[in-house]
Amino acid sequence: MAAADTMGRVTSADEIRQHIPLRDLHDLARDVLVGVGMPPEHATWTADALVWADAHGLPAHGVSSKLVQCVQRIRAGGTTPDPRIRVVQDRPAHQLIDVDGAWGQVAGTLAMLRAVDKATTQGLAAVSVRGATSAAAMGYFADLAADRGCIGLAVTNGPALIAAPGGRRRVVGNQGHALAAPGEGDERILYDTATTTMSTGEMDGYHERGELLPDGVLRDSDGEPTRDPSLWTTGLLEPIGGHRGFGLSLALEVLTGVLAGGERFGDEVGLPTRHDEAQGVSLFMLAIAPTDDVDLADRVHQILRLVAGSGEDARAPGVRAVAGARAAAEHGVTLSGAQLERLANIAASCGLDPQWLRPRPPAR
Repeated sequence: MAAADTMGRVTSADEIRQHIPLRDLHDLARDVLVGVGMPPEHATWTADALVWADAHGLPAHGVSSKLVQCVQRIRAGGTTPDPRIRVVQDRPAHQLIDVDGAWGQVAGTLAMLRAVDKATTQGLAAVSVRGATSAAAMGYFADLAADRGCIGLAVTNGPALIAAPGGRRRVVGNQGHALAAPGEGDERILYDTATTTMSTGEMDGYHERGELLPDGVLRDSDGEPTRDPSLWTTGLLEPIGGHRGFGLSLALEVLTGVLAGGERFGDEVGLPTRHDEAQGVSLFMLAIAPTDDVDLADRVHQILRLVAGSGEDARAPGVRAVAGARAAAEHGVTLSGAQLERLANIAASCGLDPQWLRPRPPAR
């Protein structure tokens, strides 16, 4: 039976949910992106990043969300499907590239791979990016470095969402950032977060489910506390740790928007939902290769054991996500009927009709 939810929408108690193999999601994302003009290599990079997000429990950055947004932006002209990427300056330990409005996951992958390549010969290297669109989960790019035996640091700026202490106007983004370091086998430290108490993707999730936000995560445009998740696009997100979270946001803006030297930074970075407008996102990717006398994997393993042994429920950042990704690789991920419908629509618009995208009614 259908019923009205807390946001006034109609929901179904029998919502369809299906387990989808990661390979099916990846192939769909790649084929859709090639269909809207992305070069095959860029489409594969983007599909890799989207599926990584789904596997690591970040659906707001996954295929059913960001693929749709990417296609919409490409079709509206806000994202360049086949960008002319140019090196602005190349120094031994730092490269600056302009990506001509490229999709952020293309720009981030290229930047981190170049940083890793430089780091393997000289110890460490950073690549700054200007002129990108939203790059979604920073953990993916840090993980790219960890997969190659390096410590990876990935940072993005974004649309202004946070006011300064005592201020009433948004001046800086919530600056997604991540650090990854490889341990033994597939274990790693994976710290992936942003500078607000809740991300915009999580707020969108609350809105889609018809749920109210918890207290203390959002203020409306007048500075009054609100639990309505739809108001994040005009409201003020609360930073972690009050003034400390704002200070961290500003510091990360220095590493991204300020250092990259693009046309936009601070409160000038555009929203990804304005599909026909360039965003001007900046990224900072750093890779550090361990010295020959340091067994990085063993030392990370020791740190993870130390944390795990400190309490019955103690765990290090990323342990749950890595375990979830391991399970997703074997069993796939679960998508709702609404997510399947979004993917079916975007696939059909590209002339694709995968059989697995046809929702099946729930078992009785």
